Amino acid sequence: MLKLGKQTQYALVALFHLDRVDPGARVSTHELSQRYDIPEPHLGKVLQKLSRSGLLTAVKGVQGGYELQSGLDEMSLGDLMTALERKSTRDRQGHTILRVFPSCYVQGMVREVERRAIAHLHEMNLNDLLTEMEVPELSVLPQEMSI
Repeated sequence: MLKLGKQTQYALVALFHLDRVDPGARVSTHELSQRYDIPEPHLGKVLQKLSRSGLLTAVKGVQGGYELQSGLDEMSLGDLMTALERKSTRDRQGHTILRVFPSCYVQGMVREVERRAIAHLHEMNLNDLLTEMEVPELSVLPQEMSI
């Protein structure tokens, strides 16, 4: 089962929020952190990675903040995950399954599963994901919602 990590979840929240603000408006890390109760240092690292990858534009200074480089309709979940992925290479020999079954056949199967999963993630358009889901109104904070 695929489980999205915290960084990906934080990135999705930020991207969906930025997609809802006025064009050209910038949002600070502090504002996003406060609004969605996300630890500011963690969110800051995520936003920096998204900026370095070209998904966001970062502007420094008093009027600075982040804005979308392009619309969510031009981004995929795979793009997002690639932007957040560590650049270090994984040690496949350290993987539990590969230690138990060290054959080239199993390694080939694992690589093929990963290849297909990654290809599918790159087909998942972020705008489509947002419109296909029931998303609570982003202007309402969880603490403000009444039962």
